[in-house]
Amino acid sequence: MFKDARSSPGLSEANQHVVLSAWARSLGLDEEDLHRASESLDPDHRLEIAAEPGLDGWDPQTATFLQLFNVSLLYGPQWFLDAARDIPNEVLALESSMLKLGYSAQARSHGEEAIFYAEDIPFYDDAQLNATSTGRNARRLARACPPDDTAAMSLESLDHYFTVSTFEEHAEPIAGAGYDVFSATVGHLAVLVATAQRANGYGTFMLARVAEECMFDGLIPQWVLPLGDEIGERMAADVGFVLSGFRTSVTLV
Repeated sequence: MFKDARSSPGLSEANQHVVLSAWARSLGLDEEDLHRASESLDPDHRLEIAAEPGLDGWDPQTATFLQLFNVSLLYGPQWFLDAARDIPNEVLALESSMLKLGYSAQARSHGEEAIFYAEDIPFYDDAQLNATSTGRNARRLARACPPDDTAAMSLESLDHYFTVSTFEEHAEPIAGAGYDVFSATVGHLAVLVATAQRANGYGTFMLARVAEECMFDGLIPQWVLPLGDEIGERMAADVGFVLSGFRTSVTLV
């Protein structure tokens, strides 16, 4: 599966370089370490990063196996790195493998995820929709969505967000989207659609719109989905996102 991601056309070498640099900075690594690993094309190579407090966005009590372009890396406590050392990358990528390694620390899975990036977004006409960036409309949209969706992602918590509705007076928000800025050069996207408005194409429209906003701000759009999310994968393909990697994470007690 990772082989398919690495061979996917579409994301330019220059933007791959930018993405790898962003991940390196977030982990406190020398950017050239990830670039050299990507250029080596060695499927068995793996970088190890010992967890430590102070890395923004990285929990020292979490172990994460990341496969991105030609790079594989494992982040976690030193004991976890030691226990995983002889496990091949394709096996370590499995949720079951990560849970087994963390069994003694009561590991709790965050699942297997697919990571997508985009650099060329199709145009979607939004002339019939009213876009706003108010907390009130974000909260109204949240009330129109299943609790599980809003528990996982709050629009108001994002660095940038907006909602859309019709131009009718007192119209309820149809959908919303936003992004957090990751490591200065990547925008991590989120999309939310009111339950009553689903299956009408608004999710794809919002994904394209927020990705475009990201690029206007000089960022590379990043979208992360649970592995096997067929609806999300179709949306990503329609908007022009390129499958670029995978991530498996467990939290340790």
